[in-house]
Amino acid sequence: MAENVQVAVQQKKLSVVSQVKNILAQENVKKRFQDVLGQKAPQFMASLVNVVNGTPALKQCDPNSIMAAAFVAASLDLPIDNNLGFAALVPYDKSMKDASGQWHKVKMCQFQLMYRGFVQLAIRSGEYAKMNCSEVYEDELIRYNPITGECEFIDDFSNCKQRMDGEYGKIIGYYAWFRLRSGFTKELYMSRNEIENHARKYSQAYRYDLQKDKQSSKWTTDFDAMAKKTVIKLLLSKWGILSVQMQQAIQDDQKMYDEDGNESYGDNQPDMDDAADPFVKALEDPAEDVEEIDITQ
Repeated sequence: MAENVQVAVQQKKLSVVSQVKNILAQENVKKRFQDVLGQKAPQFMASLVNVVNGTPALKQCDPNSIMAAAFVAASLDLPIDNNLGFAALVPYDKSMKDASGQWHKVKMCQFQLMYRGFVQLAIRSGEYAKMNCSEVYEDELIRYNPITGECEFIDDFSNCKQRMDGEYGKIIGYYAWFRLRSGFTKELYMSRNEIENHARKYSQAYRYDLQKDKQSSKWTTDFDAMAKKTVIKLLLSKWGILSVQMQQAIQDDQKMYDEDGNESYGDNQPDMDDAADPFVKALEDPAEDVEEIDITQ
């Protein structure tokens, strides 16, 4: 018993990066990654250490939570380097009750699939002939019918200067489109207002950023990528052919993991007890201030 306590104390003194390295050095963990990634396992494990080391907020998460989220990305064979835009490990603050019934904040790690990840999984399925998603500038759209979902864009883009000049303030919406090998096509356009309403409805982190003038949510720091993810995810999940791997990805997207590796959802599937959660209440009531809430969607 004394030895176990001493080991636990020693582990606490180690940085999260060191603890992640120690976990990855275990033979059973190496084997688990090798079973799903094969020869790419060493590269993925090295990138995991780099991501944690380069993300200050992840260094506050429990290492087991990080490992659980990372293994989801590994099982989908998607890189977790944020610069690549396929998948990300996102720190997420969640308030929970302890054994005494007191609320406290716990920083958990969330697996998040990005729009390039959805495109990659669709390509792997072999069902799609073509697909794309993009921002839409004011001088590119002729008309959009929200009832039929049909869009009409200009034929000659040579006269469209807003995209070329990088006038991001002129982005009016986001568009995703695919054509199956069978010939079936489907498209989805959402105006910027529709995207913002979606973010406000489903992301507590985004609402918090707007209320507190913060920069903690991916919706705030990378609105363009999150908007593209929204249109491609909604389009594929409603109209696309979903491989087993893509069904798993949609199910696992935005899952959080605690120190024991238990799964839960953040914004998209709130717990029934959220109404009693003082941190969630603070997000809904700007008059009530809870310091240092740093939840990320």
